[in-house]
Amino acid sequence: MKSKYLLRYHDFYFQRIARLKEQVKELRGRLDDEEFGQHEIVKLAYRIRQADQEIIPQDPNRPEYHLTGSLKKYRRYKQGLQRYRLFFCFSNRPEIILYLYLNDEKHLRKAGDKSDPYEEFKRLVAKEYFSHNPADPKVQKWIRDYRP
Repeated sequence: MKSKYLLRYHDFYFQRIARLKEQVKELRGRLDDEEFGQHEIVKLAYRIRQADQEIIPQDPNRPEYHLTGSLKKYRRYKQGLQRYRLFFCFSNRPEIILYLYLNDEKHLRKAGDKSDPYEEFKRLVAKEYFSHNPADPKVQKWIRDYRP
C-alpha cells in the first residue's frame, strides 16, 4: 500500500541506515542463509525498514509514538526494536514524515544513562540539529535533497 505521506530522511538517519545496510551486506557475504536470517543485525534492519516504510506511514500520530516534555513535537517508534529507538516528525500539511534519528549500539536504551537514545536525541534537539517545522530552511533542504 502506497503511503499518502512523502517520506524524507535527515542526513543523520540516512547515514545510520547506510551503516546498517553495510553491516547486513557484510553479513550476507560471510554467513550461510540460515545464520544470516537469524542474525540480530539483519532482523533489526528488517524491522526498521518495515517501520519507516510501512508501519509509521499508516498513522504517524498514533498515541504510542507520542513523546512528552521538550520532545512533545517529535515522535518515536520502538515496537520490536528492543533497545533501539527511531525518532521522527511529521506534518499533515504538507503530508510529510521526516525521519531524524536512529540510535546505534553506543546509545542503547537504558533509562537514566547519559548515552540513552532519548538523552542523545534531546541534546541534538537542544543544539537545533533537528527541527520539526516543515517551514524550517533545513527541513526544506532535506525535502528537496531526497534520496530513495
